Amino acid sequence: MFRSQVIAGILSLCGFLAWATGTKAEEPKRPAVAENPAGLRIVEHGNSWYSENCEPLCKAAGITGHRKIPGAGTVEKLTPFLEKGEVDAFVLGKTDIGMEKMLLSTLMELGPKHNPNFRGVFIQMPWLVGDGRWAFLGTEKASRPQDVKSPEEYETTDLAEYQTKMEKYRKQQEAYVDEVNAKAGKRVVFLVPLGDGMLEVRKMIVAGKFPGVTKVSGSVLGGDIMPHQGPLGKRLGAYMHFAALYRMSPEGLKFPGKEGDGLPDDQRAILQKLAWDMVSKYPYAGIAKYEPSAPSKDEK
Repeated sequence: MFRSQVIAGILSLCGFLAWATGTKAEEPKRPAVAENPAGLRIVEHGNSWYSENCEPLCKAAGITGHRKIPGAGTVEKLTPFLEKGEVDAFVLGKTDIGMEKMLLSTLMELGPKHNPNFRGVFIQMPWLVGDGRWAFLGTEKASRPQDVKSPEEYETTDLAEYQTKMEKYRKQQEAYVDEVNAKAGKRVVFLVPLGDGMLEVRKMIVAGKFPGVTKVSGSVLGGDIMPHQGPLGKRLGAYMHFAALYRMSPEGLKFPGKEGDGLPDDQRAILQKLAWDMVSKYPYAGIAKYEPSAPSKDEK
């Protein structure tokens, strides 16, 4: 039913505020240190867009026991860990989630069965390859971004048009999650709206409201044609994954070490607040009140 290519993205700040209002979501508060959860044992499966990086934030928050289980991103390698109840969460950072049905099926079946504290599968919702300038030439491998000759062209993207494209794909992603969760009989799969967060930062930059940054390419985006995420995109991704996995705000947390996260305080504060606002108010991320979306006429 649902297929996803290496494109994606989703919602805007207006969009998720509308959902929050429609679902009567209440903004959760960050737990006190004494209420910090135990560290999670996570397995990850991602590509070059993958942005989970909770470990330094866990250290800053005083959360102990967070660790990644290496080399378990396939069904064969993952199954033994699931059967032993050693996986608390799975983070899927690939954009082709429609091609991961066997992996998701195994996680939904074995995760809760062998671990009563299994948190779920968290899918990183990406941004659009080529900002939506994309042509399909028969197969996914033959697909390529069109009309993007230089990363500088991303400075002129019509963000309203781009947002519309992301919202269309968001609905497909949400419908897919509704479908797999319905089969599981409970909520096991969640969405982390990173692509939307990156769009919001881009809007701030264009409006001159993001301190110290005047260009999208090389900051939010990585300065290549695809585009990959830049340093702001990567940090926002780390904050969003932390918020979704631990259900607590990253606000005020700094990466340990002399260099930290490499951001000035004002930029960090903006990204951390945005991460918590979007994750905590987006019903599919696992914190706000959730109601499955109604199928469209085409889906009935």
